[in-house]
Formats: sequence, structure tokens, C-alpha cells
Amino acid sequence: MVDQQTLSIPLSARRVVAYVALRGRSSRAEVAGTLWPEVSDSKAQACLRTALWRLRQLSEHPLVTGDETLRLDESLDVDVSTLVTAIRRVINDGECGADQGLLPTLATMGELLPGWYDDWVLLGRERLRQLQLHALELTAQALTCDGRYAEAIEAAMAAVRLEPLRESATRVLIEVHLAEDNVVEAIRRLEFFRKSLATELGVEPTAELVDLVRSRQTVSHARREVPDMLRRNRHLA
Repeated sequence: MVDQQTLSIPLSARRVVAYVALRGRSSRAEVAGTLWPEVSDSKAQACLRTALWRLRQLSEHPLVTGDETLRLDESLDVDVSTLVTAIRRVINDGECGADQGLLPTLATMGELLPGWYDDWVLLGRERLRQLQLHALELTAQALTCDGRYAEAIEAAMAAVRLEPLRESATRVLIEVHLAEDNVVEAIRRLEFFRKSLATELGVEPTAELVDLVRSRQTVSHARREVPDMLRRNRHLA
């Protein structure tokens, strides 16, 4: 969008903008070779020149600038870069200091460049997904530290939906349930995860995850036994 107007960019030029936006400053040779790998170097360079020429026709404000290396013009804001910066703040803040205001965005993020399957897009998509997962887990832990369990479960569930077989996401969700003394919910989640792993991968959850639930289950049983003992003692007296 330039001057509050959406530009209709031809596909070849759009790919140049997307590549430079994701990779940052890049040499012309790198951009041409990556976007047009099926043709000769000279033909790829010609395709790049044509795409850049088309971009220059769209607006008096340059979108991609540079001679030997290309970069986005500094006046442009890139949604992905802004989001990655915000996610890195969450990650750098740590478990109980993470910024929780990003939760709505993290929980509803769509796929990066849906329908694009170039290797450089797939790498960028996976990088963003991993950052999203880490940020959701840390956000859930931060919300748990603040006693905001409903929101913590929302964040943890978003991570589990994004990657159902990721143990760290399931662990965070179980920790939220245990923090609010919902041991039964924690057991249910562990058993669901165990069945999913067995079906999809033929493996078991780690002993650490099982022990996390088992230790709290033991404590829960002990708490129930104390009143029973007191009642029996009073009856004997």
C-alpha cells in the first residue's frame, strides 16, 4: 500500500518484493538466481530488470531500491518484520516477563504467503511458525505467573493446535491446568497426547512429562486421604 492506496503488482514483481522483504538486503545475482532458477544467469538477470522496471511504473515512490544489492525502500513497513520484532521481545522477556498483549495476534496468525511453495517461502514460513510457537508458550507461562489461567489456556491451546505433537506446547498446557489444581484436566491432556504420539509416531511422551502429572496426581490422592483418616480417627475415639 502506497499513500493509502493498494497497488496491483504483477506476479513477477510481487515475488521480488516478497523475497527482499523476507531476506533483507540481497544481491541482484542472488535474487535473480533464486526467483528464476530454471533459466540461464543472463536470462534471470533480464527477468529481474523487467520486474524492477514494472515496479517503478507503479508508483513514484520506489518499492525496491539499490544497484548491486536490492532492499525495500526505508519508507515501507513490512508486516512480517514488525511481527517478528514483537515476537522476539516476547521471547527475550522470558517466562514470567513476556508481553501478553500480543496474544490475540499470535493466536490468530495466518500462514505466510499462502499458496506459495518456493523453498525460500517455505523456510520463511517455518521460521515464523517456530517463533510463533515459542512466543505462545512463553505467553501462556507469563499469564500463568499472573494467575490469568483462562487466557493462559487460550495461548497454550493455540500452540497445541499449531503443532499437536509438540511436547513443549502440551507441557505448558498441562502446567496451566496443574497451576489451577485441575489435575483431572491435566491427566486427560496427557492421555490424549500419549494416544496422538502412539498413533502418529509410535513413540511415548518423555518421562519428565509423565512424572510432572504423576507427581501432582500423587499429591492429589494424599490430600483426599487425610480427611478420610481424620474421619476414621474420630470414629475410633
